[in-house]
Amino acid sequence: MYAQCPACLTTFKITSAQLTARGGMVRCGICSAIFHAKQRLLQVSPKPDAETTAPTPEETISAKKTKRVHSGKNRRVSSRRRRTRIEPALTTNAEDAAIPTVTELERLVKPRSFWRSFFWSLGNLALLFLLAGQIIYFYHDELATDPSWRPVVREFCDHAGCELRPRQDIARIELLQTSIAPHPKYANALRIRATLVNRATFAQAYPGMEISLTSNAGNVLARRTFTRAQYLEPLASSALTPNVVATALLDVTNPDGKAVGYEIRLVTP
Repeated sequence: MYAQCPACLTTFKITSAQLTARGGMVRCGICSAIFHAKQRLLQVSPKPDAETTAPTPEETISAKKTKRVHSGKNRRVSSRRRRTRIEPALTTNAEDAAIPTVTELERLVKPRSFWRSFFWSLGNLALLFLLAGQIIYFYHDELATDPSWRPVVREFCDHAGCELRPRQDIARIELLQTSIAPHPKYANALRIRATLVNRATFAQAYPGMEISLTSNAGNVLARRTFTRAQYLEPLASSALTPNVVATALLDVTNPDGKAVGYEIRLVTP
């Protein structure tokens, strides 16, 4: 149902509860005029202002001429009449406090169900948690490089079943001592010993060790990368403990016995 304010001619959508609250008396939310809504009911919804017929050129010219003819006195009289019509509507008393107020928003905004909004919010929250879980699952190793995120990622992986690689910082692993000698059992082979120590504050995985053999001219004769299982004893610890020395033993071939120099480089496994 729709009702029109007799003072400002604003049309509102009105409910049955508002019609029965004070015997049909309502207050306009635009000009605060009090009127009997049952006497101002409209049978159909009013058309938007945009659909009103545009004035013809003749009507426009006539309106302009009429506006010029009006004197200042007529404008003051019109203003006085407008105030006389609205001012009584602004007066209120104790009985008017219970009169429902209708506003233009009532015909534009539909009441929203609390439970509908609640379930929509709950669904959006669940989707956000699902997205966050996917990001942590697929990028857990990258996130774990940040010390502040690592405990969270570790706890997540314990429940999600993802495997978290040990923290790795090759730059904090130091080669303390290296030595090379002919292999005690095989010809054209060399045995290299190296001592590693982890200078980081956390335990980290053993690095890969890349061995390069060089000739007198500095040319590389052979190059090979050894994994942890190839240069450590089987009973060695699974990670480099901070400030604990570990010894690596590497056997390499010496092509034609021409190798006179070597180089060891630590690489990410």
